[in-house]
Amino acid sequence: MTPPRVVLAIWQTIEPFHRALTTPCTLVPAASARDEDVAPLLPGAEVIVTGKFTRAMAEQADALRLIQTPGAGLDGIDLTAVPPGTAVCNVFGHERGIAEYAFMTMAALNRRLFRLDHELRAGDWSAYVGPPLPELQGRTLAIIGLGRIGAEIARWGRFLDMRVIAVTRTPNREQAAQLGMAWVDGLAALPRALGEADFVVIAAPLDAATRGLIGRAELAAMKPDAFLINVARGPIVDETALYEALRDRQIAGAAIDVWYRYPDGINPSLPSALPFHELDNVIMTPHIAGATDATFSYRWSVINENIRRLGAGESLLNVVKQADERVSGT
Repeated sequence: MTPPRVVLAIWQTIEPFHRALTTPCTLVPAASARDEDVAPLLPGAEVIVTGKFTRAMAEQADALRLIQTPGAGLDGIDLTAVPPGTAVCNVFGHERGIAEYAFMTMAALNRRLFRLDHELRAGDWSAYVGPPLPELQGRTLAIIGLGRIGAEIARWGRFLDMRVIAVTRTPNREQAAQLGMAWVDGLAALPRALGEADFVVIAAPLDAATRGLIGRAELAAMKPDAFLINVARGPIVDETALYEALRDRQIAGAAIDVWYRYPDGINPSLPSALPFHELDNVIMTPHIAGATDATFSYRWSVINENIRRLGAGESLLNVVKQADERVSGT
């Protein structure tokens, strides 16, 4: 059997994938995830590992059998463009890494870590004799979205004796009880959750229902001393509304790991058209909340297994769209 041709169109370094890959195949790395760099590589390819798939790519995909995302998100995959006979699978394993990031940044914001570091470097000890700073325990944590990531964040919150609440499209009271949450409700309860929260963590997928979910009205519903942490997708929060709320101290601060503008793989760029980088109440990171060694070790092993299963004719893992499934618009 001829080894399958696998196109890699990912932003991560591919060296760990090489080490995890035990299934014989021909690896073809793309220079970037742009159409012009990926589409010419697709003729004859059976697998593409990518977070982006477009109609321009589909036009060149004459042998494609598997679109494998390197993460959980599907917002970059045009499901209506998936060729007939092609399965779409995603992969998880990032829950603990993202939970760790969420609480790392929550604690840093809550204890004014970076400001204190800056002040002491200038010889300013005023915080030493100032009023004590609050702890996380006893504070209210609101989670938007209660999937794998949201549930893990809830576990960490309860471990730290926080009051945990959540809104989700599919509220499950039994799950909430198992997680020790104060309450969980549907998205209609979002204003209530935002008004009660000291920390809001966004952990929902991006789709038509969640795009712009947090806008001016929602940010205005938050406490002025509350913090927002976004580990989901940037456009869930209105870009301009968030910038203005932070600039005007309408909310105390934010940690933002997911953005509105990404590099093209060649040229560096700021992550927003607005100057978030000038604000001193924002922690900015380049979409790395779940990018840990454990996450990628797990993900590469699952991707390797799916390539093996594809060649062996076995059922694939984490199937989002079956190979014989039609999607409206195709």
